[in-house]
Amino acid sequence: MFSDTDPAYRGVNIPLRFFKVAVFLHHGDLAATGYIVDQTPELANLPDVPRPGAIDEAPPLGPFRTFQVPVRDVAALTGLNLDQVVAADRMPIACALTTAPVTSTWRRLNSPLDLDLDFDLHGTD
Repeated sequence: MFSDTDPAYRGVNIPLRFFKVAVFLHHGDLAATGYIVDQTPELANLPDVPRPGAIDEAPPLGPFRTFQVPVRDVAALTGLNLDQVVAADRMPIACALTTAPVTSTWRRLNSPLDLDLDFDLHGTD
């Protein structure tokens, strides 16, 4: 996810964030979840690279900050047309707050237990 705040290293822009949208069938229905990984903390290991946006330490998942995000935020930040996938988003807050500003409903993940989904991962829903 390139942005105007990405630093350059040896003449190449380094994206601070990456996204993933998982799309799958759940009981025959289309479902999706969105994620953004922020590698800003990891850039501290590269000499002479500015660290815009770094606000705290990295979580136990590794040197990256990982967020569960509404799929509509991924669409807004990337410019991709994800309309069908946005409609299938299984993050409850994405359905409840459809006009929330981008980044305002991101959920920081430190472990898989932090996931916020509207179905049971153990198949007992």
